Amino acid sequence: MRLLNTSTFELAFFADDDNVPEYAILSHTWAEEEVTFGSLCEDAAAAALPRAPRHLRGWDKLERSCAAARDLHMAYIWVDTCCIDKSSSAELSEAINSMFWWYQAATVCIAHLADVRALAGDEFEASRWFTRGWTLQELIAPSRLLFYGADWTVLGSRDSIKGRIAKATGLPEALLAHGVASGAGVHLDDFSVAQRMSWAASRVTTRPEDVAYCLLGIFDINMPLLYGEGRAKAFKRLQEEIIKSTEDESLYAWRCKTDSAQGRHFWGLLAESPAAFGNYGTLLPVQSKYLSRRSGRTVTVTNRGLRLDLPVAPFSNDASGSIFFAFLDCDVRREGSTATLVPSILLQRMSWDSDSDFVRIRPDILALSMMNHVVLPDEIPLKMGDGSGATSAPLAEPILRHIFVPHKCTKTPPPSGILFDPRLGEPVGLEIIPPLNRIKVISRSPTWQYFATPTSLNPDELYEINFNLVSVPDLDHLKEPMVFGVLELSIPRYEEQCCLVTGLEPADPNAFGTPALYFVPWCAFESRANVVDSTFEHVMDKTSRRGRQYFEFGKGLQLVASLGLDTKYSRLFYRLTLSITSAW
Repeated sequence: MRLLNTSTFELAFFADDDNVPEYAILSHTWAEEEVTFGSLCEDAAAAALPRAPRHLRGWDKLERSCAAARDLHMAYIWVDTCCIDKSSSAELSEAINSMFWWYQAATVCIAHLADVRALAGDEFEASRWFTRGWTLQELIAPSRLLFYGADWTVLGSRDSIKGRIAKATGLPEALLAHGVASGAGVHLDDFSVAQRMSWAASRVTTRPEDVAYCLLGIFDINMPLLYGEGRAKAFKRLQEEIIKSTEDESLYAWRCKTDSAQGRHFWGLLAESPAAFGNYGTLLPVQSKYLSRRSGRTVTVTNRGLRLDLPVAPFSNDASGSIFFAFLDCDVRREGSTATLVPSILLQRMSWDSDSDFVRIRPDILALSMMNHVVLPDEIPLKMGDGSGATSAPLAEPILRHIFVPHKCTKTPPPSGILFDPRLGEPVGLEIIPPLNRIKVISRSPTWQYFATPTSLNPDELYEINFNLVSVPDLDHLKEPMVFGVLELSIPRYEEQCCLVTGLEPADPNAFGTPALYFVPWCAFESRANVVDSTFEHVMDKTSRRGRQYFEFGKGLQLVASLGLDTKYSRLFYRLTLSITSAW
């Protein structure tokens, strides 16, 4: 750590933290021609240089900060402009990762507000100092902080004007009264991740990545700096490191502005900047007062997204069956109130066959519920109701699921095709006389390919619709059900025949109008006469198709068709299967 001698203006280096003397530390906003490490070293080596630091505009600030430190009986001061060799990326990274601790360990922090002449009026609250990202940790880390005006007169201490600071920053007065270095019982961990993020929501930095890097100390995080990665990637890395160090799910309780959410349907669980935590109004996510679920849950951070356990409940009155609430383990309440609300975010299922793959939608909505009733925002109860204005039904009890949410939603290609094996599944609880273990395929549409092993005593038969050979529209262009194949079946010994039609269709529209993320496969029985006439109206219509997954054929038995997923040739296929159940 380097310190500046307040009398000689010489830099001193202290390799061992235990040997660092008492020091003051400067908090300020950068201006033109600051005195840097390089210029200060040049001045010491060659005082005759025409651009010596004493001629830089920033020299007056450096000289006056040293004078203020001397008045406080400090022989040394740390100033970020000249105590860090920014030409060394390793030193810069070490300094930024250590900076919160350096401010915390300082005897006194001198905060210079260059645009404030006096406390009277609103100049203080409007100071540029309160808008900068780096000054957040400089405000709360020191045990003692003194504010100086433009002419370097003392405006007051953090404790003496904490009410005005709270008004300007939104920080709690309890935190401002002592900071986090005094050991007075206030600790940053007493505040939820979302609450700490909200303190930085409206702050800005010159370099985009510093939006994340200036918060490292606020969350007790150390991570490498990658200037050039951009704001969103840097902030994502910060959140991933936070996940590794806490179980606080308020990290996912961000809410962006409506205009920011428009034009983009699908989102991950992580916010793109602290600004997403600044739209709470008077309702703020705080740490849950009571244990709501067992602790020790792990979140797996991958390069693609997050795997975690969240309680999930379906969104009622959603025809698609793809929209869910995911409830977060934190509370939302107004300051000073004991009434708590439970926050949840909206997820959309990504896969037809999976209840574990989701993506976030409508990040401008943070649903708040009480006693399994969503009370805010008003849009949610209205969408969950029947359209009559009546109060929506209570939510189903959430079920804890292990889910995966990707950082970025990409279109999932459909399976490779549809497979059909004429062998029947074992009947459960039924005695079928004569025994029946196979359905005979009499004929098939050209889309069904046939594969068999005829030399075997009990040949394996497989029918396949290969989507490489059949024109399958893009997900965005499939607007109505399509027929992909027909099988004419015979039930041996029962002299019954039927036709089984299969195809794909779009998912029903959901309550929020976001695009579907998967095809829906369907199958239904149809009469041979309708198939010959290419009359598929009954099976193409979802309403009239209901019940046509069953074909009754004597003695109280029925043939049941169902669809699932299976692998063949190391590829994923829809699997069409038949089984026999009782019709009674």
